[in-house]
Amino acid sequence: MTEETHASSGYEARLEAVKTGPLRAAGRWVVALASATLGDAEFEANEPQVVVHSRLDDSVLLSLHTSSLEEAERLIVQIREDLDSMTVEEFKNEWLPANDDR
Repeated sequence: MTEETHASSGYEARLEAVKTGPLRAAGRWVVALASATLGDAEFEANEPQVVVHSRLDDSVLLSLHTSSLEEAERLIVQIREDLDSMTVEEFKNEWLPANDDR
């Protein structure tokens, strides 16, 4: 029986800001400021995302947009645990259906 390597040997998860156009970015800042003024600190001006990159060539395997930094931090912990415990094939079967960059 051959021992399969974990997905973390070929992939790593990172928190990144979503790249948006200037008009959308300005709109998010306006909404974030208005939300903060009204006492709602939940809305974030920068859209966080969790991105899984290849360690070999830095290509993107998976990109998941989140609504807040808190959600992104929870998600990256889960993804890193799965990368450490699953094979590449298992990881792809589990996470690729949720990919935002299809």
